[in-house]
Amino acid sequence: MYINRALLLAIGVVLIFLPAIESWMISSETHWYRPYQLWLLAVVATWWNQRSRYTDEL
Repeated sequence: MYINRALLLAIGVVLIFLPAIESWMISSETHWYRPYQLWLLAVVATWWNQRSRYTDEL
């Protein structure tokens, strides 16, 4: 199975910064849409990573 290097790097960065991200998301001054911003970022990053792959490669 092929694992994209950029995806592997992104997973490593998220694991390193997970405590800071978690405290940022649940701080008392958060807006209701803050967790959705992270999900939107994840969806856009996934789309950006997979946009150049052809369906025959899957």
